[in-house]
Amino acid sequence: MNILFNILIALGCVISGYLLGSANISIPLGKLIFKQDPRDYGSHNCGATNCGRLWGKKYFFIVFFFDVFKTIASLYICWAVLTFIPFQNGHGLMPEVYAMHRGGTEVADYLVKWPVYWCACVGAVLGNIFPLFIKFKGGKAASTYLGITITTSWGFLVIGIITYFTTLFKSRYVSLSSIICGVCNALVSWVWAILLLTKVIPDNLVCMLNWAPILYCNYVYAIMMTILVAIMVYRHHENIG
Repeated sequence: MNILFNILIALGCVISGYLLGSANISIPLGKLIFKQDPRDYGSHNCGATNCGRLWGKKYFFIVFFFDVFKTIASLYICWAVLTFIPFQNGHGLMPEVYAMHRGGTEVADYLVKWPVYWCACVGAVLGNIFPLFIKFKGGKAASTYLGITITTSWGFLVIGIITYFTTLFKSRYVSLSSIICGVCNALVSWVWAILLLTKVIPDNLVCMLNWAPILYCNYVYAIMMTILVAIMVYRHHENIG
């Protein structure tokens, strides 16, 4: 019963992330201001990069930050609902980071003992690529991936900035830079997850790479990042070719 409940919670996070991720600003923006649908031009998607090529840097940043916002909104809404709403015995369904890391008796009374909120990010990326409200034809997920990296961990952000701009400086390809950045961050997330799993990291440093001690970047985060990077690489197969 508990396993089934955890699966349902995970699916709920994916669905909520997908619905928020399906929200789009580039198409109404293009039709309202330029009388254009970005999917009819350039790379034929409604992502920030294509919008920037069509309408300029200003609109690149508008679309990019909207995609970032909807991604982190789905993540933090799921985290807050599961952590703070008193579903049982006066506490939430999911323990806080340090209790989750220590495990044992500290999480015994909770129904959800793992950071299930990361599933919302997968849903948000799928919503960005296959948006429900615009006939399942969206972007390439680079901005949503970057949004997760930027807003959850300063450590992964630094690694991402170094790899992204180094690759961009060497190659002049935005798509290649996004792919290299994603692959490097996914690899580092697995190294960090293994360190947490083996209890090498002291409790007071568990959230060392995060902006705040509220999100747990363990193996679930590493799995989520790997899935997102794989999706992003697949979506850039034309650029790779």
